[in-house]
Amino acid sequence: MDDPLTPWYVSLIIAWLPFMVLVGLAWWIARRLSNSLRTPDGKSVGEVVEFYGQELKRQNDLLERLLAERRKESL
Repeated sequence: MDDPLTPWYVSLIIAWLPFMVLVGLAWWIARRLSNSLRTPDGKSVGEVVEFYGQELKRQNDLLERLLAERRKESL
């Protein structure tokens, strides 16, 4: 690397190339994983889980109200 005939920019590229390839590979893998964790309509898995959690809570509250009304009627 200390060859006086080698320009400084070539030495810089050779020194940093493996690091830049690793950074690029990590970025590509992160993007790929991010896209694979989305539903076909573009929602993330977290958004889908949040939605179904809210829907489940809403249905549970409705069933509890219906059960409470039925108990009142049977008394």
